[in-house]
Amino acid sequence: MSRIFLLLFLFISAPIIAQEESDEQKAAANATNPLAFVTKLQIQPNYTLKDNGGDQLSIFNRIMQPSKTIGLPFIKSNNPKIYTIYRLEMPLVSQTFPDNVGDATGISDFIIIDAVAFKLKKGLFGIGPALIMPTATSEYLGAGKWSAGAAAIYGTKAFGLSLGVLGQQFISFAGDSERADQNYLLLQPIITKIFKKGYFINYSPIMKFDWENSTYNIPIGLSIGKAYSKSLTMFIGVEYVVSGPGQGDFTVRLNINTMFDSMK
Repeated sequence: MSRIFLLLFLFISAPIIAQEESDEQKAAANATNPLAFVTKLQIQPNYTLKDNGGDQLSIFNRIMQPSKTIGLPFIKSNNPKIYTIYRLEMPLVSQTFPDNVGDATGISDFIIIDAVAFKLKKGLFGIGPALIMPTATSEYLGAGKWSAGAAAIYGTKAFGLSLGVLGQQFISFAGDSERADQNYLLLQPIITKIFKKGYFINYSPIMKFDWENSTYNIPIGLSIGKAYSKSLTMFIGVEYVVSGPGQGDFTVRLNINTMFDSMK
């Protein structure tokens, strides 16, 4: 429980920097848009109370770098409506269980996405390859497999909301032969309502469809956040798994998002 209070303290004690409403609203939109043309550095601690009595603290560190290239840094785009988003996710995990089986602290598997984004008449669409590297420092913190696949992202605005969806399909192709094969889809609907002064409400649970084991993990939840300046946003939210192997798990999420103008 002390971890929950620590996360709440970090959120409440964050510096509040006054900015014009237009800057704040733009920052909130960029923070919740996976294809926004801004560099992002995110730290997202998630604290989960497991239904079986265990708990887990996961800190997701993400770097998202846009580039006026097509897929690879040395292939330049001459079309202003086409660019690339490079995304790297590096999780740190600490977990404990009542029977001590699965207890571990360390690095989990890294995820890399290289998505080419297209500006459409109504929104943005991105697609590209994705890779999971078996970097976990414990067998309990990762799959032990190299997995490749594709990521697809779509975002638009309608009914006064920012709407989007992020899908990531992975299939293992190498790694520890004694570990289970991987074949699953991560699906994340994104619904955001942005208010004046940079306040926003966000719905973006990550659903997992495990085709290998025919299981489907379905969480629901809601986050409330604020843009404190054009380069800093934060949100805090809760999530509950209503169906699947993690049914009954309850998570508190905190996201600290810093943004920087990308190179022209």
